[in-house]
Amino acid sequence: MKKNTILSTILIVSSIITLNSCKKKTEVDNESQSVVDNAICEQQFMAITPVVNEKGINQAGIKRTSSSCGTWSILGALGNATITPSANDTIDNNGDGFYDNGPVTFQIDYGTGCLSFDALSFKTGIIKITTAKRWSAYNNVVTVDLQNYKVNNITYSGQIKITKPDSVTFTVDVINGHCTDGSWNIDYQGSKTIKQIGGYSTKNDESDDVIAITGNSSGKNREGRSFSTNITSALTKKSNCKFISSGTLELTPEGFKTRTVDFGAGTCDDDATYTVNGQTVSFKLK
Repeated sequence: MKKNTILSTILIVSSIITLNSCKKKTEVDNESQSVVDNAICEQQFMAITPVVNEKGINQAGIKRTSSSCGTWSILGALGNATITPSANDTIDNNGDGFYDNGPVTFQIDYGTGCLSFDALSFKTGIIKITTAKRWSAYNNVVTVDLQNYKVNNITYSGQIKITKPDSVTFTVDVINGHCTDGSWNIDYQGSKTIKQIGGYSTKNDESDDVIAITGNSSGKNREGRSFSTNITSALTKKSNCKFISSGTLELTPEGFKTRTVDFGAGTCDDDATYTVNGQTVSFKLK
């Protein structure tokens, strides 16, 4: 009898130790890959809208400006093979807001590569833009397709739908977004509102543009773990900064608790933090 009592006691103590051990393991939360991977995709997908906007802002057609990086051209009206791409594709004679020969496709071609104005982004590939109306028309859906588009060593693919409800605001939907450097892959999709809060008055200069981003996203990180996000304080992305420089969001990786990500106080650096279970962890946005 005494032997059975001792054995029972040992089993109970062992069970308590095991339960406490499991509890401690579940409290450990150092999952940072989802935070990093969301930032890698988000900051570049959101940066495309201001670039496209600089080409189309306040123009009857879409202006063909030249720059040190990227060649701008009209590809012509869709669905009409007899039309030779020209400025006539962007004419609106009756003033109804629609291109007479539209929808019209334009493209920014970075060719085999060039260094962007910020001296931080080496771009290759093509951004293709299709629209039925002038860029100045509100509530018109503009479709952006990325073709072999790469920033530095990361390739970004997918489709972006841009709608302009007013002169400084855009709604942006990223569909089937994908980011890869060849050794890892990230899936990304999201619905965001982008508001231009700086650089609007200098219409031919994208280097001083500043945007505020709100909304949500979801995806799958390079380890195959799903995640979802919700921006709680608008993210700020400056055109002359490589990374998001301020704002907060909540991110929930599959199987882990929601963590709060803080991108900083506006400094152009790759430093950020996330807080979960009362602990704050520093990490790099790359």
